[in-house]
Amino acid sequence: MKAGDIELYKTYLCTIDPVLPSPKYNEVKLDPEDALYGYTTKLCAAALSDTAARTASYNGDDYLASVAPKDPEELEAMVGTISEVLYALVRDNATMRAGCAIFTFFLAQERPHVAMFKLPYTEMFQCRLSPEGEVSWILNSKVMPKASLRGCEYFTADVVNGVVRVADVEAYIDDCKVNYLAETVLRLRAKTSEKKTVEVMSEAAVEVIRECYPKEQVPEKIMEYKTEVANHAEATGCVSVPVVEQTVFSDSESAGERFHERMEVAQIPSEPITVSPKTERALTRKQKIVTDNGIELLVPVNYLRNPDYVEYVQAEDGKITILLKDIQSIVL
Repeated sequence: MKAGDIELYKTYLCTIDPVLPSPKYNEVKLDPEDALYGYTTKLCAAALSDTAARTASYNGDDYLASVAPKDPEELEAMVGTISEVLYALVRDNATMRAGCAIFTFFLAQERPHVAMFKLPYTEMFQCRLSPEGEVSWILNSKVMPKASLRGCEYFTADVVNGVVRVADVEAYIDDCKVNYLAETVLRLRAKTSEKKTVEVMSEAAVEVIRECYPKEQVPEKIMEYKTEVANHAEATGCVSVPVVEQTVFSDSESAGERFHERMEVAQIPSEPITVSPKTERALTRKQKIVTDNGIELLVPVNYLRNPDYVEYVQAEDGKITILLKDIQSIVL
């Protein structure tokens, strides 16, 4: 998703700051040539492409259905409702930062969306010159950050399909650490993010391999896992717990059971999980091989277990030799 693919229809700016008696907001008329228009479209595009976002869905019976606008003219009502909730949370929770929220109704891939971006103020020194000619530096703590999701707390909602993407940001609410945007503001239960799902699967698989297989088989088995996941993602656009169990751990029932248990504890579903092209590229790109003497090799995933290009020869003493084949030239 690119910023140029986003078309803004209506935008509100809102101050979420407990030093004020209430949240303050107003509509801003934006022209595509305005800097704020470009700033906001970049945030929207980044949010819709963020693999670290958690996902949820809603239907007509959910709270969000009564709040999310169906057209741009209904956006102000949502701004008033959500800003009051955000203001109360920031006011009553010392760990939440004040800042400015951008609410916008926009079109992406020909579908209407609504989004909120809560951007904390950053700190910056400014140079000041007094009427007497004295130069000084003062700290301005209400400077807006760059058009990036770093430090940004956001949600987007596809108002046609009822698909919600929400920043994977947690806060303590009533002594419980939760994704407050999903559970408190939108009243939804969000699924683990695509990025986190892949990370948890990988960490669990590697741990199980180290625990259940002989030491000399561990490197080969880890490469088998990475290759199988990459090939499956490339062929189907998904990652799947059962596929890992049935392919990588088909030779060890105990390893398969242990991996399955860890996926259940982490609440990773058994159903195939669709991944974005960004994650698919990350899974199928080069993988690093690090030897115990500090040598590092970057090998394309499809070469990891292809003996025509990379061969691993294990000697009787357990030491491994890596042979790189079919090389036309070496660039240093």
